[in-house]
Amino acid sequence: MNLSAVKVLLISFLSVASGFAQLTNDACPNATPICPSVSVSGSNISATATVCPGCEDDFTFCFSGTNSVWYQFNTNVTGGDVAFNFSNILFNLQPNRGTQLQAAIVQAIVPCDAATYTLISNCEAGAAGNFSLTALGLPANTTYYLVVNGATNGGAVLPAEASFDLIGSGTGFDRPAPGLSIGGPTITLCPQTPASFTAYLVNCTDTSDFSWYVNGVLTAVTQSSLWLTSDLQDGDVVSVDCSCFAVCPQALTFAYPAVTVDPLTVDAGPDYTIQAGSSVQITGSSNGTDFMWSPTQTLNTPYSITTYATPEETTVYTLTALNANCSLSDEMTVFVSNNLEIPGSFSPNGDGHNDKWIIDGIGFYPDAQVVIYDRWGQKIAEIAGYSLTKAWDGTNKGKAVSDGVYFYSLDLRQNNDTKPLKGSITVIR
Repeated sequence: MNLSAVKVLLISFLSVASGFAQLTNDACPNATPICPSVSVSGSNISATATVCPGCEDDFTFCFSGTNSVWYQFNTNVTGGDVAFNFSNILFNLQPNRGTQLQAAIVQAIVPCDAATYTLISNCEAGAAGNFSLTALGLPANTTYYLVVNGATNGGAVLPAEASFDLIGSGTGFDRPAPGLSIGGPTITLCPQTPASFTAYLVNCTDTSDFSWYVNGVLTAVTQSSLWLTSDLQDGDVVSVDCSCFAVCPQALTFAYPAVTVDPLTVDAGPDYTIQAGSSVQITGSSNGTDFMWSPTQTLNTPYSITTYATPEETTVYTLTALNANCSLSDEMTVFVSNNLEIPGSFSPNGDGHNDKWIIDGIGFYPDAQVVIYDRWGQKIAEIAGYSLTKAWDGTNKGKAVSDGVYFYSLDLRQNNDTKPLKGSITVIR
């Protein structure tokens, strides 16, 4: 290689090196987690040396701690052998800088306390190419560290710096592939009926919350693996997401086959407002085969899709439809309003004040009919189309009635089922 080519190569590597900031895993407490069978791109370029009493790099195995970078891994639930393979090693070529890597797997009885480090693998003192570290028979669920630094081989003054790829595997490190499935309804669902779905996991620890989706839209998040819903429509697809393992989490997802929901529908119809004593026809709609309205007391027939309601007070009516497999209900409300103000007395004395029995609001009922009775039940007045101008003036066949209590029957005549309003009226002269 000629001198110009060497200069180009050195400048290239120096440019790469100058682009590296302080490494996050430069110290043991910031060790980078390694996941089973997942390749990690690493480097000790620009790593610093922290060799001192009480420092995490204060160790000597087949090499001493200088410009080290740190990695961390946990053995699995069974324990066993672990191997880490280093490949694609590219050295930072500079004058007086080494060209070999050093590495080892250590156990720390006290995390990152160099006084408690124990070498548990082969110790690589100077690797110029691909190499492996192997530790045998490691116990389960235990944390270990992997330390990598550069050698000062060949009389170099500066320790080697390099980038590399790192991957770990082995019976003590590999995790069985986790799995996720859903148990759910296997029969046709009835509309608005609760359906339960259960997420089943295998080879999964440290499970996250479960995110439930309907047709890809997030609907619920549960800590439990059980989810209940009453809002599914025919053809909806329920799926769930979660993750396993607190260290090196692995995301899982599963979709349940589209559910089948019975096509039964029911609509109790719109709400109505009526006057007290009046009736209203309420009509529902449904593709069911049988129907029932409730409560039944104020209905003329509760088993027809159409019926008449005569509630004395505001009432919520429920229409239940049935078919061969399911039942489904819907509600509507009949609001009862009494906008009539029926006075209990009047004084037909000719003074121009309160001389007639005026019923406020009667104008809303142009067909209303009033019948007045005396205390013996004799009819003394009958007025059809009762209004302000046709209000009773306290006479019977043109003659003034005596003071006392009289009785009335007020028929609003809204429909054939209207019940007359009855009460008493006192005449005071």
